[in-house]
Amino acid sequence: MRLRLPQRGGGGLFGRRGPLGGGRLAALKVRLAIGAVIALVALVGYFMNTSVNPITGQSQRVGGIDEAQEIQMGLASMQQMAGEFGGESSNAQARALVDQVGRRLLSVVDDVYPKSETIPWQFSFTLLADDQTVNAFALPGGPCFITEALFKRLETEGQLAGVMGHEIGHVIHRHGLERMAKGKLLQGLVGAANVAGGDMGAGQILAVVGNTKMLKYGREDELECDEEGIKLMVAAGYDPRSMIGVMEILKEASGGASPSPEWKSSHPHPENRAQRIEELIATAYPNGLPQGLRR
Repeated sequence: MRLRLPQRGGGGLFGRRGPLGGGRLAALKVRLAIGAVIALVALVGYFMNTSVNPITGQSQRVGGIDEAQEIQMGLASMQQMAGEFGGESSNAQARALVDQVGRRLLSVVDDVYPKSETIPWQFSFTLLADDQTVNAFALPGGPCFITEALFKRLETEGQLAGVMGHEIGHVIHRHGLERMAKGKLLQGLVGAANVAGGDMGAGQILAVVGNTKMLKYGREDELECDEEGIKLMVAAGYDPRSMIGVMEILKEASGGASPSPEWKSSHPHPENRAQRIEELIATAYPNGLPQGLRR
């Protein structure tokens, strides 16, 4: 009786039907290669597209978008964003005050950054009609907004200056574009992980980790703009301690308690921001603030 030996490449433990069979191994190698290329393209696109901020002089990764494109992005989004908050307020006196305070802060940018070039962005300061949503925000290129719901809670012009100085800071530091570039990088890496893994598992894990990291960047941006607001306020003659009052208003508007852990939020909790603002003021002005600042 003749014994039949298993044929090489058959259906045994190391054959084509096994978990590491030639067909599956080849497919895995192809997926890994494609995923690596996608990841490399995303990384190169992110790290190679740097530009120098014309105001701060810092090198930034903003996805290769120049100031002219940035302005167009903001202008194109203005009407839609305003519409989501009820459009422009009908209160002419309040609208004028928002614009006046914003322009006053804008006029001292050269004092805060004496080596800056001409401001390349087209700033505007708009009071929105929404009297329910406590909010203020800025778009790339210069448009800054505050809702009536927040405006009506403010008690002093200095508090309004704190809000608008913070939003000017977002524009100057190009935070919107930085986050867009980071989001595009994350999207590319998630896609690469999905392709390489052959399913959504790896990509989903990377997305969760990446989004958590993006929230951290968001909190850092907010703290950076609080610091920016302090500089602009003092240069424009406003008392930066007014910003602490804004944090109290934001805390009250949120119900007085932080609804979730800070690491789950894109913004630091108001009470933590207030403490940080006090520390920034003490560090920047160890001998006390200048006299005569407007609250």
